[in-house]
Amino acid sequence: MSTLTIPNALSFFRLFGSPLLLPLSQTANQFWVVIWFVLLGLSDALDGALARRWNQTSDYGSKLDAIADLVFYPCSALVLAILFPSYLSPNLPYIYVTLTALAGALLISRIQCGRVIMLHTHISRYSGVLLFVVMLASFVIDTTLLIRLVALTYAIGFIEASLIFIIKGPVSPDTRGLFSR
Repeated sequence: MSTLTIPNALSFFRLFGSPLLLPLSQTANQFWVVIWFVLLGLSDALDGALARRWNQTSDYGSKLDAIADLVFYPCSALVLAILFPSYLSPNLPYIYVTLTALAGALLISRIQCGRVIMLHTHISRYSGVLLFVVMLASFVIDTTLLIRLVALTYAIGFIEASLIFIIKGPVSPDTRGLFSR
């Protein structure tokens, strides 16, 4: 199967388009930040769905999606820090816990599987959707407590990923959870 597919193009769009959120967040007009963020979020939602629907799933596409996520979500967090520091700063301890859990999951996957694997579990997917909603909500309401919920949800997802690697060893990146097959 060719690596040049629409789902992979959507992942490439997210991978290279995510850093543009940062200069956009420096402009006076936040409308373009919201529009660009929504487009990037849609690419995240569509790439895997289209790949499965069109039978274009691949190990390459799964890795590309994970790498694009590792760029998109930190860029989103940086935009939150730039535009809404008062929402983010009270949550720094929770964010540090989340980053530690992420580092642990990546390290354990490397040790157990011989390579770094980002799992696409149910919890990680829900966390991504929650972050997307909270980011948009931040433009209209104080999301301090919701950001805390996002950080804790991600931390739980990364802890679950670590447990999956410890208990099951090498698994597919599309493993949905600790108790799924």
